Amino acid sequence: MRDRLYVYIFALYPILIVVISRFVVPWISEKVFPLKPFYPLLFMMMANLIPLVFGFITAFLIIDERDENLLTVLRVMPISRSSYLIYRMLLMTLFAFIYVALFPTLTGLVEIPFLLYLPVAVLFALFVPVIALIINVLASNKVQGFAVMKTLGGVFLLPLFAFFIAGNLKYVFGPLPNFWTFMALDKALTMGAHDFLHLGIGFVVHIALIVVLFRIFNKKF
Repeated sequence: MRDRLYVYIFALYPILIVVISRFVVPWISEKVFPLKPFYPLLFMMMANLIPLVFGFITAFLIIDERDENLLTVLRVMPISRSSYLIYRMLLMTLFAFIYVALFPTLTGLVEIPFLLYLPVAVLFALFVPVIALIINVLASNKVQGFAVMKTLGGVFLLPLFAFFIAGNLKYVFGPLPNFWTFMALDKALTMGAHDFLHLGIGFVVHIALIVVLFRIFNKKF
């Protein structure tokens, strides 16, 4: 709340994403170009933006507090740095989950039963700490943070191209964690069933990345 920019991003960006998905995309589909066949793909892209936004907010909150030497102070406080980081990331992860869980209803781009969509929404939410930690591990200050943020914004859209690749070659995007989320969501949308394989791999990949990045962050700072 101390930085108005973060408040604006937190409050307005998810609403903007919903408005674009709910009104702008259907208008383009009706008046300009028929987009309905691409609604599932557009839904994935828009839903992916929500954890990206909350991940960026989390990352820059941590960078700000790093610059204020809060992490150094925590070394002599009863609360550990690990507890602080978990608190920081858990709160934004929870907000991201709520937005993503409501996203099908809010946008109307796809129809999917809530219980079928629920594990996919959890995977989307787990993307928040991954983004936050990557930025903090790679960036030493806010200027570098913005550069990393712009790069990640493009990199984590690459798994969408997997839907244009036939056969197993699409798994070249496997190192990117949200690839598994997209694969699981695609099966839920097209076949109406849980994709336990991609869901399981997705959870393992996300949690492994969080643990590794967490350790790198603690060693670096």
